[in-house]
Amino acid sequence: MTDPAAHRIDRDNLLARVDLAAVLDALSPSDGHGGRRQWRCPSPTHNDNRPSVKVSTDSSGTQRWRCWSGGEGGTAIDAVMEAKSMSVGDAIRWLNDNYAALEVLPRRPAPEPRPAGRPAAEVIEYAQRCEKLLWSGSGRHVRDWLNYRGLDDDVLRVNRVGADPGRRFLPRMKGLPGGWPAAVFPALDRSGAIAYFQARYLQPPDGRDKYDNPTRKWASNPRVAWTRTPTSVRHHDGLLVVAEGIPDALIAAQAGFSSVAVLGSMYPDARVADAVASYAQAHSVDVAVCFDCDPSESGAKGASRLMELLDDRSVQSVVNVVPPDGMDLSDWAATSDDWIAVFGETVAPRIDSLMELSIQDAGGNLSLGS
Repeated sequence: MTDPAAHRIDRDNLLARVDLAAVLDALSPSDGHGGRRQWRCPSPTHNDNRPSVKVSTDSSGTQRWRCWSGGEGGTAIDAVMEAKSMSVGDAIRWLNDNYAALEVLPRRPAPEPRPAGRPAAEVIEYAQRCEKLLWSGSGRHVRDWLNYRGLDDDVLRVNRVGADPGRRFLPRMKGLPGGWPAAVFPALDRSGAIAYFQARYLQPPDGRDKYDNPTRKWASNPRVAWTRTPTSVRHHDGLLVVAEGIPDALIAAQAGFSSVAVLGSMYPDARVADAVASYAQAHSVDVAVCFDCDPSESGAKGASRLMELLDDRSVQSVVNVVPPDGMDLSDWAATSDDWIAVFGETVAPRIDSLMELSIQDAGGNLSLGS
């Protein structure tokens, strides 16, 4: 009788013998070259027209992929399961038959990440130099770009937003942004210190995301970025706006709301919920979650997940504010003034009795449910 164990495939051994990039090449188109390559999401339910999948190596040496627009991810096994609608066992056998080397493939060890909230001095220096450059002649076009997108000079100054005019004018260490003109959004901690940053390219090169970040050798993503409200505006007390991304959080701060950015809608995890809950409980404020209303529904999924986590932490007064179809908070603010009234007059006084507030269309029609 044949021993079933003789045909059993060890999962960890298999993953050590598989080149994830080669597997993704077989499953999905890619753009870019070398370390900058990105693939379309292998999930057939995600129409990832602009490739969003990146490959990294975790602390155990296992290669993993992540779709940065839809939130899907995992190992080579998960990629095969998504693309081919296979069970885990069938995916393992398919990989072993088609893409496994006889010997364990050499892997470059993952760099030791910086502790969250403790960026390297080079990160702080880069952000500080960009902050100064925004107000110089070489940063003028970046400032104009930010102003055009609805962010005025007061909110940019108080939140230490910067300009990267490019590598030619601002040399940097490897592992910092690639060197194309960008707006630089520091992720501030509760005290206003720089904990991280995101650089938003004004014209992303082909095959590159709009955003670039320091590698984890230089700084670890803190998951949240706090904002400061300019002294020139009237502050709306009693409400914390949780936005998807720093630009949206700055729009809220500019209007006088306390706000915090979640760095990516797929990131609402325990650390995000702990930070929001701690602030809400310490300041006795209500919470309004406002993520993107995007076709992939990653914003809706992220908002739902965060609200569940806040409920677990006994944050009672939480409402979900959904922008008009296809918009984020910045788009909404650029097309209509009604958003301030929704937050300041509709949400805050009634938040205890509301579970969800949804904008149904760009005209501002509301659907309120208890």
